[in-house]
Order: sequence, then structure tokens, then C-alpha cells
Amino acid sequence: MTRLKLLLAAGAASTMLATGAASAANGGNRAALKDLPTYSGTVAHFTITPRGAIDGMILSNGTEILFPPYLSTEIAYAVKLGDQVTVRGLKAAGEPVVRGGAINDATTHQRVIDNGPPAGFGPHHRGRATRMMADGKVAQVLYGPGGRRNGVLLENGTVLHLPPPEFGNQKIATLLKPGATVAAVGAGTANALGKVVMVRAIGPSFDALTRIAPPHRPHRFHHRGPMAGPGAWHHAGWQHGPWQHGPWQHGPWQHPGAPQAPGNPPAPAK
Repeated sequence: MTRLKLLLAAGAASTMLATGAASAANGGNRAALKDLPTYSGTVAHFTITPRGAIDGMILSNGTEILFPPYLSTEIAYAVKLGDQVTVRGLKAAGEPVVRGGAINDATTHQRVIDNGPPAGFGPHHRGRATRMMADGKVAQVLYGPGGRRNGVLLENGTVLHLPPPEFGNQKIATLLKPGATVAAVGAGTANALGKVVMVRAIGPSFDALTRIAPPHRPHRFHHRGPMAGPGAWHHAGWQHGPWQHGPWQHGPWQHPGAPQAPGNPPAPAK
């Protein structure tokens, strides 16, 4: 058994123990999922965090699906590249990105549901980011949980993440357009699931790099334990699950059939 499979197996055991106690309290979550629209396609790429956990996937039609990284182990076992999947979640208005609440794999016949993080889950459960370099042609722009552009997918499958404000920098934004050739240096990781670089310098080649401000940590975990409910991941709009408040419910993340929560948070900035 490979080291990656051993790590995934260990993670699966701890996840099942932690989430088992929460399953009874999450019966209402499954009912709420039925109110969310579905999006289907073939898995073309996984996206990973700088510590190596799966935090989403990209379908062959270009749709980006976002999941919190505490579902990484379940997704790794349930979903494979090339599988046909159906996701329930909320889509950003005018953008090809979906916040996933559940995923069904038609090939493996497995299902993964976001019932919230297990107790004690945090970024220390994964490896350490290291200095990395990457280059290639931009395939598409990627988005973060708050609905803002925060990176690009290269044609070779590498993901480059940048702070959202850099997309407003004309010099850098030119390098991030689909079809552009780009080179980048930063911190990240690569494993059997993918490669990601948190960019610190970027340019048309390694000989012409421009430094950028260090990116913020992509994931901060402020969960309340396994009873917190779906999506209890407080970061840029992943607040209290995909069908409640935050920018996934109001503003550009609306859909007519989802239950509404009180309050009206401002729409995320582009």
C-alpha cells in the first residue's frame, strides 16, 4: 500500500469516528440538500490546498466545484478522475463555480455529504507547503469560497493561487487570461491528486518575474465540533452551510428555491 493510501486510510478512520456521532443531528441537512439545484459533469481535475487536501474539482465542462477540505478523505475514496458526478449546491451568478453541499458519483455509486468538520480538524492534519515553481498556459480562472477570483488552472493541471486584489492589477491580470503563458514561484505542494502553488512572484517567464504581496492563508478553521452542522467552516462565506447566509445565499450566490436566512450580507467584491 502506498504512503498516500495509508494516510488516506488513517484519515478516513478518524473522520468516520468523529462524524458518526453527528449523523443523527444532521438528518435535517439531507432534507435541506433536496432544495439545492444539481450540476453534473465529468471530473477532469482535482484542486488541492497548499497542505495537500482536496478542496474541490473541475469538471470537463469548465465548472469549478468547491468543497471544504475536511471532506478530502471521503472525496478521494468516492470520486476518481473521469467519473461522472452530480453535485448539489449553489452556483455563483454569471460565474462557472459551485459551492458543493453533496456529491454523487455515478461510476463508483458513492455519495459524499457535507455534515461539517470532525472535532479537532485543522490544517495540522496535512503536510507542509514547500517552495515550488510552475509554468504553462492558463486554461481557466478559478474562484475562492467567497466568490472572488483567486487563481488559475494551467493546461498541465497545476493550480496557481493569488490574492484576489491582484486580479485588479492590470500588469498581472494580463498574465492570468486563458491562453496566456505564465511562470510563477511560491509555496505549495504536489501529490498524486494535483499540484498547487501559492504565488509570490509571477511573470511571462522565470526571467521576468514580478513580486506580489504574500497571499493570505486559504483556509482558516473556526469550527464548533462535529455537531456544528454542514459547512461549519468560517472562511470567506462558508458560514453555516451552503443553504444559509453568507455570500452563497445573498447577492450573486442566490437561487430561487433555497431557504433564506435572516440578514442580508453584502455581495462579495469581484
